Amino acid sequence: MQGKILSPQLISGDDGKRYEYDKNDVINLDGRDLALLTGSQVEFLSFDKRVAKSIYIIAENLNVSSILSADRISSARAKALWGIGLLFFNFILDIGLLFFNFIPDIWKNIVPIIGIVGFVLYSMAIYSVSKAAASKNLFKNYIKAIITTFLCSYFFLMPAIKLLNSEHVDIFTSVIAVFVFALIALIAANYLYKIHTELARLSGSSLFLWAFWIFVVSVLLCFFGVFGIFVGFAVFIIAWVIHFIAWWRFGKVEKR
Repeated sequence: MQGKILSPQLISGDDGKRYEYDKNDVINLDGRDLALLTGSQVEFLSFDKRVAKSIYIIAENLNVSSILSADRISSARAKALWGIGLLFFNFILDIGLLFFNFIPDIWKNIVPIIGIVGFVLYSMAIYSVSKAAASKNLFKNYIKAIITTFLCSYFFLMPAIKLLNSEHVDIFTSVIAVFVFALIALIAANYLYKIHTELARLSGSSLFLWAFWIFVVSVLLCFFGVFGIFVGFAVFIIAWVIHFIAWWRFGKVEKR
C-alpha cells in the first residue's frame, strides 16, 4: 500500500485511513529526521488497520516550513549552515563594495537582504539549539551579544573614528570614546565567549571555541596597520570556515 507521511508518528494511506508507525520500521530512513520529511510518499505493509510496517520512502519531500520551525538539531544545523553561508557571502560583497566598488548596481540593493536573511536563519538556529537542549542561557546570551555588538559598532566605534580623524580633536573626549568602546567591546566578547563555550559543550566539539579565539586574533590584527588588516582578513576567513565545520559536525546535543 502507498501513502504519505503526515508526522513522525502518522501516515495517511491511499485508502483514506491513517496508520501509526514507529521510525524503526522505516527501512531507508538512513538517519534522516522524520519531522523534515512531512509529505513524503511511502510504501508500507499493514497487518493491522491502524499500524504501518516495513515502510519504504519512495518520493522524498523535504518540507521547508518544517526546517524553519523544527527545534531538532538537524534543523538547527541546516539553518545555521545556510545562515553562515549567506552572512559570509554578504561580507564578501560588502568588502567588494567598500574597497573595489565592483558590485553591479542591481546587487547593491540585494546585499543588505542577503545579510538580513542570513542573520535571521542563524538566530533561528541558536534558538532551536537552545530549545532542543533546554538551555536557559544560550539564546539570552546571544541576544545580549547582538545588543552590545550593535551598540559598540554604531554608537561608539563609528563616532570614535570620525572624532579621531577630525582636525579639532578633543583629547579628553577621544579618550572617553575609546574607553567606552573598549568596555562595551569586552562585554560583547564575553557574551560571544559564553555562546561558543555553550555550543562547544552541547556539541562536544572544541571547534566552536577555536573559531571564537581565531576570530579574536583576526580583530586584534586589524589594529596593526594595513598589513595587519590584510592578515586579519585572512585569519577571519579561517575562523569562519572553522565555525562552519563546527556546525556541520553538530549531530546531537546533550540536555542539561
